[in-house]
Amino acid sequence: MKFNFQTFVVGLGAAFLIASPAKSNAFALLGPFQPWMQVSNGVILPGDIGGPMDIGSGYRWNVPVVTYGFDQSFLDYFGSNGVAAVEGAIKTLNDLPPASQMVLTNYPFISQQINYVAETEGLFDLKSQTLSLLVEHLGLAAPTRNVFVLKQWTTICEQYASQFYLSHNSVFWQYYWPDWFIPDFIGQFNFDPITLQPSQYVNEILYSAYVNDWYSQAPYPATLTVQGADPYAYEYTAVAEVDALSSGQFFFGLTYDDVGGLCYLLSTNTVNYETLLPGVSGVGVNSNSFVNGAWRPGVDKITFVPQLMDSQSGAFLPMTNYFTDTYITNGNAVQQQLQRIITKPDFLFSAGDTGNASPDTPFYYRTGTSNWINNASANGNIGGEGPGVIQPPVQIIFNKMGQFSITFGAEDGYEDWGTSETLWASFDGSSNAPVIYPIPQTGTNQMTVRMWLEKGTYPTWSTTRFEWKPVSAIGTVYAFQTATNLTDWISLFTVTNDGTICAYGNVNPASPTRFYRLVPQ
Repeated sequence: MKFNFQTFVVGLGAAFLIASPAKSNAFALLGPFQPWMQVSNGVILPGDIGGPMDIGSGYRWNVPVVTYGFDQSFLDYFGSNGVAAVEGAIKTLNDLPPASQMVLTNYPFISQQINYVAETEGLFDLKSQTLSLLVEHLGLAAPTRNVFVLKQWTTICEQYASQFYLSHNSVFWQYYWPDWFIPDFIGQFNFDPITLQPSQYVNEILYSAYVNDWYSQAPYPATLTVQGADPYAYEYTAVAEVDALSSGQFFFGLTYDDVGGLCYLLSTNTVNYETLLPGVSGVGVNSNSFVNGAWRPGVDKITFVPQLMDSQSGAFLPMTNYFTDTYITNGNAVQQQLQRIITKPDFLFSAGDTGNASPDTPFYYRTGTSNWINNASANGNIGGEGPGVIQPPVQIIFNKMGQFSITFGAEDGYEDWGTSETLWASFDGSSNAPVIYPIPQTGTNQMTVRMWLEKGTYPTWSTTRFEWKPVSAIGTVYAFQTATNLTDWISLFTVTNDGTICAYGNVNPASPTRFYRLVPQ
């Protein structure tokens, strides 16, 4: 029997003590991929770690304290300024009041600003990206793209859409969808923080959608596009949109909708049947007996604390967190004393090479959702997608971004040629110069120059990867050269050994035989 938390009144505190705004807003919930979530229906995009969950099926942490740490790769690449940037993002979350004391109207609908110097120099803000990734691993999904989601596309849908196209010769806007399209074929996974009903707003911006299968072919039967209803309105994103910021853009805090989603998950009024994380045990009077699986309210607040490291060995030191756990039995709130022994950070930050699998280099990798604990059956949602518990560890790896150069079939003549540099940095709205990463280094370093050769046409083209990994003094400049005869070499670009990873793409080389080399200058 599913617990009805609406009848549960024990004075745990009431969340959402605010008046509903004039316009609707929304957050989306994140959980492990489900069978209906496919690349073919556009639900899974490159880099996704999970999919949207229905209200009542969200995943959350059920411990009040989580730890974080930095490995040596992060410290070597980002240094103390990088640590400060990540801890600045963590401070934004630690500064949030408990969910039971949250006032959503204290948070803006717009938290996005731009630093034009950083934009010109192709810089991406490390703190803002960290904040987005942390919010994601607290259980929130990207709200804008989940206003409408294409769950499936069948012959019935195809016939209906075909009739529409014959009559209107245009894409299939939501205004013309029949009632039976939702929720079986098109889902709504954005929920208003106040009413918890589906919403087409994100931070007061109204969104609409259309289905287009005019050019559909297997395995892509149709596509669904979500866009602002007002083509002239500037669409400010929520922090939970993890890949939404461009160079020079940054967040100065969380938005109304971000906080609304966290408030819902952590609220003491949101009661789910949950099991405890591995490593949690009883302490004191509960040493020999403690309750594991039980109906539990939200923990109200999560605090991030650093996990200390041994200064000599570099190993993280185990730490024990003691906390009071509240669970519900026979309609009453019961508390027990628990401890959690944490041997390694719940969140580990690293720097690394994320671009060796594809020419489209990801800015970051992070741990997925496959180990999150699904408690659907225990919540009376037999065979459902959730709710559940987020389980550590989480590793976030920031790519050692650097120079990227590309040619399109005409290396010697420099036609269709481009080169750019994308770097991590720390900046804000002040006139202070951006702090650019990696930090200045000395000594020698093994650099990476990676070349991708792509032949054919998308999406069936073939891709081949080559790499150079010379060891040289920091600051050594190399010329990247090409020739067709091993004699007449032409320099395409230069690259400096500075700790970043240089990538070069050549799409449909102009000649069938071509040689490349890297020459120190």
